[in-house]
Amino acid sequence: MTDEATASGGVPELAPTRGIYDCDDAYRTPSKADYERLFASGIIVLDTNVLLNLYRSNERTRKDTFTVLGKVRERLWIPHQVLSEFWRNRDLPSVRGHHKSKARDACSALDKTSRAMKDALDRWLKDVHLVNDERANKHVNSARESVAKTLAQLKEFIESQAQKDALDGTASTLTDPILQGLEPLLEGRVGSAFTEEEHTKSLTEAARRANEKIPPGYEDSEKDPKRAAGDYLVWAQLLNEAEQRGQDVLLVTGDVKEDWWESLDGRGLARPRTELRVELRRRAGVDLYMMTPSQLLTQADRVFGLKVDERSVNDLATSEAVESAKWLPKSLISTIPSLLSQAHDRAARAANSVSVKNSPYGQLVQAAFLEAINDAVNALGGTSAFVNGETYPVIGNRLLVPFRYSTHYSNIDHALRYLNNQKPIRHTLAALLRQPEAMNFSEIRLKSEVSGLMSPLSPDVRPMLILFTSNAEEGVRQAYLATLVIDYRGELDFEYVREL
Repeated sequence: MTDEATASGGVPELAPTRGIYDCDDAYRTPSKADYERLFASGIIVLDTNVLLNLYRSNERTRKDTFTVLGKVRERLWIPHQVLSEFWRNRDLPSVRGHHKSKARDACSALDKTSRAMKDALDRWLKDVHLVNDERANKHVNSARESVAKTLAQLKEFIESQAQKDALDGTASTLTDPILQGLEPLLEGRVGSAFTEEEHTKSLTEAARRANEKIPPGYEDSEKDPKRAAGDYLVWAQLLNEAEQRGQDVLLVTGDVKEDWWESLDGRGLARPRTELRVELRRRAGVDLYMMTPSQLLTQADRVFGLKVDERSVNDLATSEAVESAKWLPKSLISTIPSLLSQAHDRAARAANSVSVKNSPYGQLVQAAFLEAINDAVNALGGTSAFVNGETYPVIGNRLLVPFRYSTHYSNIDHALRYLNNQKPIRHTLAALLRQPEAMNFSEIRLKSEVSGLMSPLSPDVRPMLILFTSNAEEGVRQAYLATLVIDYRGELDFEYVREL
């Protein structure tokens, strides 16, 4: 206290009281009370994909989504960039024609299956000299007819479901039921477009941020610069609106890439990127919350008691998981089946050789595939991690773990049971899913491309399993990509599974 302050009788200014949450990196998991407040007084911002997915959703999910949006109508707002992107993409076959397009794809695949079956059976009859055998032909033809009948029934069901879920009247904006539903919801709730000068400056800023990996949008910057700029334009307009209104923001988006989200990989509830929360707080003095469309339905159901159909939530969550599967390059995903096939060929030959005749086929195929996938990842610019005496490939924030879970065709649930029963691999995978204290990460080393030296693996890296079944006689039977979470019992559970 200064003499002047004492003499004048002034009260010294106390230092602010700080607590555990008083730093930029701190984050509180939103409570039901938070969502009640946001639904009552926040700005609920809808991203473009939320609007477009109304065309792609089935009838039930679409109805539930409109019910929820209607309940929070007074809080809705969309940036002008979202409106522009909605109209640019609305007429795409993947949007308005989504259900018919997917039905055509599925029916076409079934037709190919039918032709492949016919060719395989004809070739087999010829190769084993049974073309003129009456008994063999009778059996084969009977089976063909049975399969053909089943495929025809499947195609009929797919086409009828597409007819049910597709929307009539979307060819005209006058009769489009999605537009008819959105128009009253968004009337007076759309932001202004940027001026030409503001737009030009924003594009320059978007490019700078993409180069410096500042969210959002940088994940798309190399493959789709226009989309990366679009993400930033949405964000810039959101910042302006929040600054003018001084209200907390709830952004609803189906974009699950890591230039928006801090985590979507099983370490707990995903949250907005710290950089985005800090930027909004410093610019507008308000907080940022984010959720996916499935989470919006879940939380609105809790707050308002809407009796949202759980299947609608699951449908949206499934599509969000599919989006989040874009963690791996498509070129790598597409090559995994052939790498597995090559690994089987190597292992089968080696198992029959004299020098390693006592080596189990299972160990050989696992080792051959691990070597092949390491090479493939390194060729794409990835690296390798040394975990518990084994070298695994790392690309992006994914550590790829091959795992042969059966010798024969087996349900994917069997793989999960097997993983939970194998304590060593279960411990390693569980540790990789948790915070660093669950495992001594200094013992997990990442190989540097430049020096070849080993450095500690970042705790941000999470495992992705490549599950497969195979045996020496029949080869690879099944293959899946899978990510994991830890459930309430502390057991491993699948977050996302994709058949290869």
